[in-house]
Amino acid sequence: MPIQYIRLVLPQHCLYYPARPRALPCGHQKRESVMRIGIVGIGAVGRTLGTIWARAGHEVAFGSRDPVRATEAATGLAGARATTQEQAAAFGEVVLWTPRGVMPADPDMLAGKIVIDPNNREPGPGGGYASPRPQGPSFAEQLQAAAPRARVVKAFNTVVMRLLRENPERLSASGAQVFLAGDDAEAKTVAAALAADIGLGAVDLGGLESAWMAEAMADTFRQAMKTSPAGWRQALVFADLAERPS
Repeated sequence: MPIQYIRLVLPQHCLYYPARPRALPCGHQKRESVMRIGIVGIGAVGRTLGTIWARAGHEVAFGSRDPVRATEAATGLAGARATTQEQAAAFGEVVLWTPRGVMPADPDMLAGKIVIDPNNREPGPGGGYASPRPQGPSFAEQLQAAAPRARVVKAFNTVVMRLLRENPERLSASGAQVFLAGDDAEAKTVAAALAADIGLGAVDLGGLESAWMAEAMADTFRQAMKTSPAGWRQALVFADLAERPS
């Protein structure tokens, strides 16, 4: 039977970061503080989030192995620049690391930086559950092990980028969340602030050992989207959290 609806019950220990009230359209907020964000890899995730953060007033470096793609991503965005992946990592005080399962050649370039891992496993046959079941450390834990002085946080892996691009106001109005996991409290606070910049709240799942839960959620949501008649629009499964910690 197709999955029609998901109701998510959060553990009581989770922390909830509300989205900011939005007076301006998604991606066009005025900022009191500006962050330098390096986007390493500009596929759908990197380009979508980087574009919105640039429009929110942050300084963004789009890092790609293809200079043409990097230039296309940065064109028309104030405060954005086209760089190599290495230059983007060096530029950012916050780094969005999108190459799935690819570890940094020079771990020291991420030392002290907040590194956001938005990666998920490859979809299974037909686009649903990944197969086989996950074994071993999550992508975020692998990245932390490869760059031990980085401040890795799992985030944004459960956000459907197509919906964020095409109907961000609806996604924001639904009360959608991102899920955070990491050992550095400040890194999670920064990730929650970046989620608020795109109109989303954030739920803290705990330490980096909890990152597997966020990755498993993405598998489950992808399966729901695949089997629901609503297709990718079923991504609004985040909207009704059964419980939010007070």
